[in-house]
Amino acid sequence: MRFLKYIVFATLFIAYFLCYQGALSHVIIYHEQHHLFLFSSAYFHRTVLSEGFLSYATNFFIQFFFHPTWGSALLAFLLAGVYYLTDRLYRIVFKSEDLMNLAVIPSLALFLHTMSVDHTLNIVTGSFFALLLANMLLSVAGRFVNINPAIVRFLPKRKAISIGIVCLFLALYTAGGYYYFIKQYNVSERIMLRTDQFAKAKQWDKVMEYTENYLRRGRSNQLISYYHNMALYHAGQMPYRLFDYPQALGVKGLYFPWNANSRESEYGHVLYEELGHLNEAHRWEFEAMVVWGETAPHLLNLARYNLAVQRPQVAQRFINVLKQSLFYSDAACSLEQQSKEASDELPYNALIGVNDVPARFSNVVNIGPELNYLCEKDTANRMAFEYLMSHLLLSNHVEKFAKSLKYICNFSYPELPRIYEEALYVYELGVPEEEFAKVGFRVSEETKRRFERYYHLAEKNQMNELQREFGNTYWFYLNYISPYGNKVLTN
Repeated sequence: MRFLKYIVFATLFIAYFLCYQGALSHVIIYHEQHHLFLFSSAYFHRTVLSEGFLSYATNFFIQFFFHPTWGSALLAFLLAGVYYLTDRLYRIVFKSEDLMNLAVIPSLALFLHTMSVDHTLNIVTGSFFALLLANMLLSVAGRFVNINPAIVRFLPKRKAISIGIVCLFLALYTAGGYYYFIKQYNVSERIMLRTDQFAKAKQWDKVMEYTENYLRRGRSNQLISYYHNMALYHAGQMPYRLFDYPQALGVKGLYFPWNANSRESEYGHVLYEELGHLNEAHRWEFEAMVVWGETAPHLLNLARYNLAVQRPQVAQRFINVLKQSLFYSDAACSLEQQSKEASDELPYNALIGVNDVPARFSNVVNIGPELNYLCEKDTANRMAFEYLMSHLLLSNHVEKFAKSLKYICNFSYPELPRIYEEALYVYELGVPEEEFAKVGFRVSEETKRRFERYYHLAEKNQMNELQREFGNTYWFYLNYISPYGNKVLTN
Protein backbone atom coordinates (compact mmCIF):
# COMPACT_ATOMS: atom_id res chain seq x y z
CA MET A 1 0.00 0.00 0.00
CA ARG A 2 2.93 2.31 0.67
CA PHE A 3 3.93 2.24 -3.01
CA LEU A 4 0.39 2.35 -4.42
CA LYS A 5 0.46 6.05 -5.34
CA TYR A 6 3.71 5.60 -7.28
CA ILE A 7 2.38 2.57 -9.14
CA VAL A 8 -0.86 4.35 -10.13
CA PHE A 9 1.09 7.51 -11.08
CA ALA A 10 3.42 5.52 -13.35
CA THR A 11 0.52 3.55 -14.87
CA LEU A 12 -1.44 6.72 -15.66
CA PHE A 13 1.64 8.42 -17.11
CA ILE A 14 2.40 5.49 -19.43
CA ALA A 15 -1.25 5.11 -20.51
CA TYR A 16 -1.64 8.83 -21.26
CA PHE A 17 1.71 8.97 -23.05
CA LEU A 18 0.84 6.04 -25.32
CA CYS A 19 -2.54 7.60 -26.16
CA TYR A 20 -0.93 10.92 -27.13
CA GLN A 21 1.61 9.06 -29.23
CA GLY A 22 -1.09 6.98 -30.91
CA ALA A 23 -4.82 7.58 -31.09
CA LEU A 24 -4.57 11.21 -29.89
CA SER A 25 -1.35 12.19 -31.70
CA HIS A 26 -3.32 14.73 -33.74
CA VAL A 27 -4.23 16.58 -30.52
CA ILE A 28 -0.57 17.29 -29.70
CA ILE A 29 0.20 18.58 -33.20
CA TYR A 30 -3.00 20.64 -33.41
CA HIS A 31 -2.34 22.55 -30.19
CA GLU A 32 1.28 23.22 -31.13
CA GLN A 33 0.22 24.61 -34.49
CA HIS A 34 -2.34 26.93 -32.88
CA HIS A 35 -0.18 28.43 -30.12
CA LEU A 36 3.13 30.25 -30.26
CA PHE A 37 5.10 31.23 -27.16
CA LEU A 38 7.50 34.16 -27.56
CA PHE A 39 10.34 35.16 -25.26
CA SER A 40 9.62 38.87 -25.18
CA SER A 41 8.25 41.36 -22.69
CA ALA A 42 5.71 42.58 -25.24
CA TYR A 43 4.30 39.04 -25.61
CA PHE A 44 4.20 38.61 -21.82
CA HIS A 45 2.26 41.83 -21.24
CA ARG A 46 -0.07 41.26 -24.20
CA THR A 47 -0.92 37.68 -23.23
CA VAL A 48 -1.24 38.24 -19.49
CA LEU A 49 -3.39 41.35 -19.89
CA SER A 50 -5.70 39.95 -22.57
CA GLU A 51 -5.87 36.22 -21.68
CA GLY A 52 -4.45 35.91 -18.17
CA PHE A 53 -1.36 34.33 -16.64
CA LEU A 54 -2.85 30.85 -16.99
CA SER A 55 -2.88 31.14 -20.79
CA TYR A 56 0.70 32.41 -20.70
CA ALA A 57 1.78 29.36 -18.66
CA THR A 58 -0.19 26.98 -20.89
CA ASN A 59 1.40 28.43 -24.03
CA PHE A 60 4.81 27.98 -22.41
CA PHE A 61 4.15 24.25 -22.03
CA ILE A 62 2.57 23.88 -25.47
CA GLN A 63 5.69 25.20 -27.21
CA PHE A 64 7.40 21.91 -26.28
CA PHE A 65 4.76 20.05 -28.33
CA PHE A 66 6.96 21.02 -31.30
CA HIS A 67 8.56 17.63 -30.62
CA PRO A 68 5.51 15.33 -30.33
CA THR A 69 7.32 12.89 -28.03
CA TRP A 70 8.24 15.67 -25.61
CA GLY A 71 4.74 17.07 -25.85
CA SER A 72 3.13 13.70 -25.15
CA ALA A 73 5.40 13.14 -22.15
CA LEU A 74 4.78 16.64 -20.76
CA LEU A 75 1.00 16.48 -21.04
CA ALA A 76 0.98 12.94 -19.61
CA PHE A 77 3.10 14.16 -16.68
CA LEU A 78 0.74 17.05 -15.94
CA LEU A 79 -2.29 14.74 -15.97
CA ALA A 80 -0.61 12.04 -13.89
CA GLY A 81 0.65 14.83 -11.63
CA VAL A 82 -2.95 15.90 -11.00
CA TYR A 83 -3.57 12.39 -9.64
CA TYR A 84 -0.46 12.45 -7.45
CA LEU A 85 -1.17 15.91 -6.01
CA THR A 86 -4.83 15.05 -5.38
CA ASP A 87 -3.82 11.85 -3.63
CA ARG A 88 -1.27 13.72 -1.50
CA LEU A 89 -3.91 16.31 -0.62
CA TYR A 90 -6.22 13.50 0.52
CA ARG A 91 -3.49 12.07 2.73
CA ILE A 92 -2.76 15.46 4.27
CA VAL A 93 -6.43 16.15 5.05
CA PHE A 94 -7.53 12.68 6.18
CA LYS A 95 -4.16 11.27 7.27
CA SER A 96 -5.01 7.90 5.68
CA GLU A 97 -4.74 5.87 2.50
CA ASP A 98 -7.11 6.68 -0.36
CA LEU A 99 -8.40 3.13 -0.75
CA MET A 100 -11.06 4.11 -3.29
CA ASN A 101 -8.42 6.02 -5.30
CA LEU A 102 -10.71 9.01 -5.69
CA ALA A 103 -7.68 10.96 -6.86
CA VAL A 104 -7.88 9.09 -10.18
CA ILE A 105 -11.18 10.77 -11.04
CA PRO A 106 -9.96 14.37 -11.67
CA SER A 107 -6.93 13.11 -13.60
CA LEU A 108 -9.06 10.83 -15.79
CA ALA A 109 -11.69 13.53 -16.32
CA LEU A 110 -9.04 16.01 -17.49
CA PHE A 111 -7.57 13.43 -19.86
CA LEU A 112 -10.97 12.78 -21.43
CA HIS A 113 -11.43 16.56 -21.67
CA THR A 114 -8.32 16.79 -23.90
CA MET A 115 -9.73 14.32 -26.45
CA SER A 116 -11.32 17.14 -28.47
CA VAL A 117 -8.99 19.72 -29.99
CA ASP A 118 -11.66 22.36 -29.39
CA HIS A 119 -11.11 22.05 -25.63
CA THR A 120 -8.50 24.34 -24.12
CA LEU A 121 -5.58 22.93 -22.16
CA ASN A 122 -5.77 25.84 -19.70
CA ILE A 123 -7.86 23.72 -17.35
CA VAL A 124 -5.12 21.06 -17.21
CA THR A 125 -2.41 23.60 -16.39
CA GLY A 126 -4.69 25.42 -13.95
CA SER A 127 -5.63 22.23 -12.10
CA PHE A 128 -2.01 21.17 -11.77
CA PHE A 129 -0.83 24.50 -10.33
CA ALA A 130 -3.91 24.89 -8.10
CA LEU A 131 -3.28 21.45 -6.56
CA LEU A 132 0.42 22.19 -6.20
CA LEU A 133 -0.36 25.42 -4.35
CA ALA A 134 -2.97 23.71 -2.14
CA ASN A 135 -0.45 21.01 -1.20
CA MET A 136 2.14 23.61 -0.24
CA LEU A 137 -0.32 25.60 1.86
CA LEU A 138 -1.79 22.57 3.64
CA SER A 139 1.64 21.12 4.29
CA VAL A 140 2.51 24.29 6.17
CA ALA A 141 -0.91 24.60 7.85
CA GLY A 142 -0.80 20.98 8.99
CA ARG A 143 2.03 21.75 11.34
CA PHE A 144 -0.10 24.18 13.32
CA VAL A 145 -3.63 22.81 12.87
CA ASN A 146 -4.76 19.38 14.01
CA ILE A 147 -7.00 18.17 11.18
CA ASN A 148 -9.54 15.61 12.43
CA PRO A 149 -8.69 12.20 10.96
CA ALA A 150 -12.04 10.68 11.97
CA ILE A 151 -12.28 8.77 8.70
CA VAL A 152 -9.53 6.46 9.94
CA ARG A 153 -12.10 4.69 12.14
CA PHE A 154 -13.99 3.45 9.08
CA LEU A 155 -11.00 1.90 7.30
CA PRO A 156 -10.79 -1.92 7.20
CA LYS A 157 -8.21 -3.48 9.48
CA ARG A 158 -7.37 -6.46 7.29
CA LYS A 159 -4.85 -5.91 4.49
CA ALA A 160 -6.59 -8.31 2.10
CA ILE A 161 -9.83 -6.30 2.29
CA SER A 162 -7.94 -3.05 1.64
CA ILE A 163 -6.24 -4.53 -1.44
CA GLY A 164 -9.61 -5.83 -2.68
CA ILE A 165 -11.18 -2.36 -2.36
CA VAL A 166 -8.26 -0.78 -4.20
CA CYS A 167 -8.43 -3.30 -7.05
CA LEU A 168 -12.22 -2.97 -7.34
CA PHE A 169 -12.23 0.80 -7.69
CA LEU A 170 -9.22 0.87 -10.03
CA ALA A 171 -11.01 -1.66 -12.23
CA LEU A 172 -14.16 0.49 -12.21
CA TYR A 173 -12.22 3.62 -13.19
CA THR A 174 -10.40 1.74 -15.94
CA ALA A 175 -13.62 0.28 -17.37
CA GLY A 176 -15.48 3.59 -17.13
CA GLY A 177 -12.65 5.58 -18.71
CA TYR A 178 -12.21 3.06 -21.51
CA TYR A 179 -15.95 3.01 -22.26
CA TYR A 180 -16.16 6.82 -22.36
CA PHE A 181 -13.03 7.03 -24.53
CA ILE A 182 -14.41 4.57 -27.09
CA LYS A 183 -17.84 6.26 -27.16
CA GLN A 184 -16.49 9.80 -27.47
CA TYR A 185 -13.48 9.18 -29.69
CA ASN A 186 -13.97 11.15 -32.91
CA VAL A 187 -12.44 9.13 -35.75
CA SER A 188 -13.53 11.69 -38.36
CA GLU A 189 -11.81 14.51 -36.49
CA ARG A 190 -8.58 12.53 -36.36
CA ILE A 191 -8.71 11.68 -40.08
CA MET A 192 -9.38 15.29 -41.06
CA LEU A 193 -6.69 16.75 -38.83
CA ARG A 194 -4.09 14.18 -39.80
CA THR A 195 -4.95 14.73 -43.47
CA ASP A 196 -4.51 18.48 -43.02
CA GLN A 197 -1.19 17.96 -41.23
CA PHE A 198 0.13 15.66 -43.98
CA ALA A 199 -1.06 17.99 -46.75
CA LYS A 200 0.73 20.98 -45.23
CA ALA A 201 3.83 18.80 -44.92
CA LYS A 202 3.36 17.87 -48.61
CA GLN A 203 3.22 14.14 -47.84
CA TRP A 204 0.71 13.45 -50.58
CA ASP A 205 0.90 9.66 -50.38
CA LYS A 206 -0.27 9.88 -46.76
CA VAL A 207 -3.00 12.34 -47.76
CA MET A 208 -4.24 9.84 -50.34
CA GLU A 209 -4.22 7.04 -47.76
CA TYR A 210 -6.23 8.99 -45.16
CA THR A 211 -8.75 10.51 -47.58
CA GLU A 212 -9.46 7.19 -49.28
CA ASN A 213 -9.93 5.60 -45.86
CA TYR A 214 -12.63 8.23 -45.23
CA LEU A 215 -14.29 8.18 -48.67
CA ARG A 216 -14.32 4.40 -48.82
CA ARG A 217 -16.90 4.43 -46.05
CA GLY A 218 -19.36 6.26 -48.29
CA ARG A 219 -19.10 9.57 -46.44
CA SER A 220 -18.76 13.06 -47.88
CA ASN A 221 -16.79 15.95 -46.40
CA GLN A 222 -15.54 19.13 -48.06
CA LEU A 223 -12.11 19.13 -46.43
CA ILE A 224 -11.53 15.47 -47.29
CA SER A 225 -12.62 15.99 -50.91
CA TYR A 226 -10.47 19.12 -51.13
CA TYR A 227 -7.33 17.27 -50.07
CA HIS A 228 -8.19 14.06 -51.92
CA ASN A 229 -8.44 15.90 -55.23
CA MET A 230 -5.14 17.64 -54.51
CA ALA A 231 -3.52 14.29 -53.76
CA LEU A 232 -4.93 12.91 -57.03
CA TYR A 233 -3.20 15.69 -58.93
CA HIS A 234 0.15 15.07 -57.24
CA ALA A 235 -0.19 11.35 -58.02
CA GLY A 236 -0.78 12.22 -61.69
CA GLN A 237 -4.28 10.70 -61.51
CA MET A 238 -6.68 13.65 -61.50
CA PRO A 239 -7.92 13.30 -65.11
CA TYR A 240 -8.27 9.54 -64.68
CA ARG A 241 -9.66 8.97 -61.17
CA LEU A 242 -11.65 12.14 -60.46
CA PHE A 243 -14.90 10.16 -60.24
CA ASP A 244 -13.62 7.10 -58.39
CA TYR A 245 -15.67 8.37 -55.43
CA PRO A 246 -18.93 10.31 -55.82
CA GLN A 247 -18.23 14.05 -56.16
CA ALA A 248 -21.48 14.93 -54.41
CA LEU A 249 -20.22 18.41 -53.46
CA GLY A 250 -19.58 19.43 -57.04
CA VAL A 251 -17.00 22.18 -57.43
CA LYS A 252 -16.89 22.68 -53.65
CA GLY A 253 -14.85 19.50 -53.50
CA LEU A 254 -12.06 21.30 -55.35
CA TYR A 255 -11.65 24.46 -53.31
CA PHE A 256 -13.04 26.63 -50.51
CA PRO A 257 -14.96 29.68 -51.73
CA TRP A 258 -14.47 32.62 -49.37
CA ASN A 259 -17.32 32.56 -46.83
CA ALA A 260 -15.58 34.45 -44.00
CA ASN A 261 -15.66 31.17 -42.07
CA SER A 262 -13.05 31.11 -39.30
CA ARG A 263 -12.44 27.36 -39.54
CA GLU A 264 -12.20 27.31 -43.33
CA SER A 265 -9.69 30.18 -43.31
CA GLU A 266 -6.99 27.70 -42.25
CA TYR A 267 -7.22 25.59 -45.40
CA GLY A 268 -7.76 27.81 -48.44
CA HIS A 269 -4.14 28.86 -48.86
CA VAL A 270 -2.90 25.30 -49.53
CA LEU A 271 -4.45 25.03 -52.99
CA TYR A 272 -3.42 28.51 -54.08
CA GLU A 273 0.17 27.89 -52.97
CA GLU A 274 0.25 24.66 -54.98
CA LEU A 275 -1.16 26.53 -57.99
CA GLY A 276 1.44 29.29 -57.63
CA HIS A 277 -1.23 31.96 -57.11
CA LEU A 278 0.67 33.44 -54.16
CA ASN A 279 -1.22 36.71 -53.79
CA GLU A 280 -4.40 34.75 -53.14
CA ALA A 281 -2.56 32.31 -50.86
CA HIS A 282 -1.25 35.33 -48.95
CA ARG A 283 -4.77 36.70 -48.53
CA TRP A 284 -6.05 33.42 -47.09
CA GLU A 285 -3.13 33.13 -44.68
CA PHE A 286 -3.44 36.71 -43.50
CA GLU A 287 -7.15 36.21 -42.85
CA ALA A 288 -6.32 33.02 -40.92
CA MET A 289 -3.77 34.92 -38.83
CA VAL A 290 -6.41 37.51 -37.96
CA VAL A 291 -8.63 34.68 -36.68
CA TRP A 292 -6.07 32.44 -34.97
CA GLY A 293 -3.36 34.93 -34.03
CA GLU A 294 0.35 34.96 -34.82
CA THR A 295 1.01 31.24 -34.83
CA ALA A 296 4.06 29.66 -36.42
CA PRO A 297 2.40 28.17 -39.56
CA HIS A 298 0.82 31.50 -40.51
CA LEU A 299 3.97 33.53 -39.86
CA LEU A 300 6.16 31.09 -41.78
CA ASN A 301 3.84 31.03 -44.78
CA LEU A 302 3.38 34.80 -44.86
CA ALA A 303 7.16 35.25 -44.75
CA ARG A 304 7.64 32.70 -47.55
CA TYR A 305 4.95 34.22 -49.75
CA ASN A 306 6.31 37.74 -49.38
CA LEU A 307 9.82 36.58 -50.20
CA ALA A 308 8.55 34.71 -53.28
CA VAL A 309 6.73 37.81 -54.60
CA GLN A 310 9.80 39.96 -53.81
CA ARG A 311 8.58 41.86 -50.77
CA PRO A 312 11.51 41.15 -48.41
CA GLN A 313 10.79 44.01 -46.03
CA VAL A 314 7.25 42.76 -45.40
CA ALA A 315 8.60 39.22 -44.93
CA GLN A 316 11.08 40.52 -42.35
CA ARG A 317 8.23 41.66 -40.12
CA PHE A 318 7.02 38.04 -39.79
CA ILE A 319 10.56 36.68 -39.51
CA ASN A 320 11.32 39.00 -36.60
CA VAL A 321 8.39 37.57 -34.63
CA LEU A 322 9.48 33.97 -35.24
CA LYS A 323 13.02 34.76 -34.08
CA GLN A 324 11.62 35.35 -30.58
CA SER A 325 10.43 31.73 -30.30
CA LEU A 326 12.41 28.75 -29.03
CA PHE A 327 11.87 26.19 -31.78
CA TYR A 328 11.21 28.37 -34.85
CA SER A 329 14.14 30.75 -34.55
CA ASP A 330 16.30 28.54 -36.82
CA ALA A 331 13.59 28.48 -39.51
CA ALA A 332 13.31 32.28 -39.19
CA CYS A 333 17.07 32.71 -39.64
CA SER A 334 16.95 30.41 -42.67
CA LEU A 335 14.20 32.53 -44.24
CA GLU A 336 16.20 35.66 -43.45
CA GLN A 337 19.14 34.17 -45.36
CA GLN A 338 16.86 33.29 -48.29
CA SER A 339 15.77 36.92 -48.48
CA LYS A 340 19.34 37.87 -49.31
CA GLU A 341 19.90 35.32 -52.06
CA ALA A 342 17.87 33.42 -54.64
CA SER A 343 16.43 30.19 -53.22
CA ASP A 344 14.69 27.21 -54.79
CA GLU A 345 12.98 26.47 -51.47
CA LEU A 346 10.53 29.36 -51.80
CA PRO A 347 7.02 28.69 -53.17
CA TYR A 348 6.53 28.76 -56.93
CA ASN A 349 5.15 32.08 -58.16
CA ALA A 350 3.11 31.40 -61.32
CA LEU A 351 2.46 35.10 -61.98
CA ILE A 352 5.97 36.47 -61.59
CA GLY A 353 6.60 39.22 -64.09
CA VAL A 354 2.89 39.56 -64.95
CA ASN A 355 1.74 43.17 -64.82
CA ASP A 356 -1.98 43.71 -64.49
CA VAL A 357 -2.90 47.06 -65.97
CA PRO A 358 -5.43 48.08 -64.89
CA ALA A 359 -5.40 46.22 -61.58
CA ARG A 360 -7.07 42.80 -61.60
CA PHE A 361 -9.06 41.60 -58.60
CA SER A 362 -9.31 37.91 -57.72
CA ASN A 363 -12.67 36.17 -57.72
CA VAL A 364 -12.94 34.91 -54.12
CA VAL A 365 -16.23 33.04 -54.67
CA ASN A 366 -15.56 31.18 -57.93
CA ILE A 367 -12.13 29.73 -58.65
CA GLY A 368 -12.93 29.22 -62.34
CA PRO A 369 -11.78 32.67 -63.56
CA GLU A 370 -8.57 32.34 -61.50
CA LEU A 371 -7.75 28.98 -63.09
CA ASN A 372 -8.43 30.31 -66.56
CA TYR A 373 -6.22 33.33 -65.84
CA LEU A 374 -3.38 31.07 -64.66
CA CYS A 375 -3.67 28.92 -67.80
CA GLU A 376 -3.37 32.03 -69.94
CA LYS A 377 -0.46 33.62 -68.06
CA ASP A 378 1.46 30.46 -67.12
CA THR A 379 0.98 28.05 -70.00
CA ALA A 380 3.18 25.38 -68.36
CA ASN A 381 1.03 25.24 -65.20
CA ARG A 382 -0.31 21.70 -65.45
CA MET A 383 -2.10 21.89 -62.10
CA ALA A 384 -4.03 25.00 -63.16
CA PHE A 385 -5.05 23.20 -66.37
CA GLU A 386 -6.24 20.01 -64.68
CA TYR A 387 -8.09 21.97 -62.01
CA LEU A 388 -9.76 24.13 -64.67
CA MET A 389 -10.90 21.03 -66.55
CA SER A 390 -12.15 19.43 -63.33
CA HIS A 391 -13.94 22.64 -62.32
CA LEU A 392 -15.77 22.86 -65.64
CA LEU A 393 -16.74 19.18 -65.57
CA LEU A 394 -17.99 19.27 -61.99
CA SER A 395 -20.06 22.40 -62.71
CA ASN A 396 -21.73 20.82 -65.81
CA HIS A 397 -20.07 23.37 -68.14
CA VAL A 398 -19.36 20.88 -70.92
CA GLU A 399 -19.27 23.52 -73.66
CA LYS A 400 -16.68 25.62 -71.82
CA PHE A 401 -14.76 22.44 -71.11
CA ALA A 402 -14.60 21.54 -74.81
CA LYS A 403 -13.46 25.04 -75.77
CA SER A 404 -10.83 25.12 -73.00
CA LEU A 405 -9.41 21.73 -73.92
CA LYS A 406 -6.99 23.54 -76.26
CA TYR A 407 -4.69 24.12 -73.27
CA ILE A 408 -3.90 20.39 -73.22
CA CYS A 409 -1.50 20.93 -76.12
CA ASN A 410 0.92 22.55 -73.67
CA PHE A 411 1.40 19.23 -71.88
CA SER A 412 2.51 15.74 -72.81
CA TYR A 413 -0.41 13.39 -72.23
CA PRO A 414 0.06 10.03 -73.96
CA GLU A 415 -3.59 10.17 -75.00
CA LEU A 416 -6.74 12.07 -74.15
CA PRO A 417 -7.74 11.01 -70.61
CA ARG A 418 -10.82 8.80 -70.44
CA ILE A 419 -12.89 11.29 -68.41
CA TYR A 420 -12.10 14.07 -70.88
CA GLU A 421 -13.21 11.88 -73.79
CA GLU A 422 -16.47 11.08 -72.02
CA ALA A 423 -17.25 14.78 -71.56
CA LEU A 424 -16.16 15.57 -75.10
CA TYR A 425 -18.58 12.98 -76.46
CA VAL A 426 -21.43 14.60 -74.51
CA TYR A 427 -20.52 17.85 -76.23
CA GLU A 428 -20.33 16.16 -79.64
CA LEU A 429 -23.83 14.71 -79.24
CA GLY A 430 -25.27 18.13 -78.49
CA VAL A 431 -23.80 20.34 -81.21
CA PRO A 432 -23.67 20.33 -85.04
CA GLU A 433 -20.76 18.47 -86.62
CA GLU A 434 -19.08 21.64 -87.93
CA GLU A 435 -19.24 23.19 -84.46
CA PHE A 436 -17.61 20.13 -82.89
CA ALA A 437 -14.88 20.16 -85.53
CA LYS A 438 -13.67 23.53 -84.16
CA VAL A 439 -12.59 21.80 -80.95
CA GLY A 440 -9.84 19.96 -82.83
CA PHE A 441 -10.19 16.61 -81.01
CA ARG A 442 -11.88 13.34 -81.86
CA VAL A 443 -13.58 10.80 -79.64
CA SER A 444 -12.37 7.21 -79.92
CA GLU A 445 -14.63 4.43 -81.14
CA GLU A 446 -14.07 2.61 -77.85
CA THR A 447 -15.59 5.54 -75.91
CA LYS A 448 -18.57 5.60 -78.27
CA ARG A 449 -19.16 1.85 -77.75
CA ARG A 450 -18.96 2.31 -74.00
CA PHE A 451 -21.53 5.09 -74.18
CA GLU A 452 -23.92 2.84 -76.11
CA ARG A 453 -23.64 0.28 -73.32
CA TYR A 454 -24.16 3.03 -70.71
CA TYR A 455 -27.23 4.35 -72.55
CA HIS A 456 -28.68 0.86 -72.87
CA LEU A 457 -28.41 0.20 -69.11
CA ALA A 458 -29.81 3.63 -68.29
CA GLU A 459 -32.81 3.07 -70.55
CA LYS A 460 -33.47 -0.28 -68.89
CA ASN A 461 -33.11 1.41 -65.49
CA GLN A 462 -30.62 -1.26 -64.40
CA MET A 463 -29.05 0.97 -61.75
CA ASN A 464 -26.98 -1.64 -59.95
CA GLU A 465 -25.28 -2.75 -63.12
CA LEU A 466 -25.00 0.83 -64.35
CA GLN A 467 -23.25 1.96 -61.19
CA ARG A 468 -20.98 -1.07 -61.14
CA GLU A 469 -19.78 -0.55 -64.72
CA PHE A 470 -19.97 3.23 -65.06
CA GLY A 471 -20.01 4.67 -61.54
CA ASN A 472 -16.59 6.26 -62.11
CA THR A 473 -17.51 7.95 -65.40
CA TYR A 474 -18.43 11.53 -66.17
CA TRP A 475 -21.70 10.33 -67.69
CA PHE A 476 -22.82 8.83 -64.38
CA TYR A 477 -21.80 11.99 -62.48
CA LEU A 478 -23.69 14.24 -64.88
CA ASN A 479 -26.88 12.20 -64.81
CA TYR A 480 -27.10 10.99 -61.21
CA ILE A 481 -24.70 12.80 -58.86
CA SER A 482 -24.13 16.41 -59.91
CA PRO A 483 -25.65 18.84 -57.39
CA TYR A 484 -26.45 21.17 -60.29
CA GLY A 485 -28.88 18.80 -61.97
CA ASN A 486 -28.44 16.56 -64.99
CA LYS A 487 -28.48 19.29 -67.62
CA VAL A 488 -25.44 20.64 -69.43
CA LEU A 489 -24.95 24.33 -68.63
CA THR A 490 -24.17 26.80 -71.39
CA ASN A 491 -23.46 29.98 -69.43
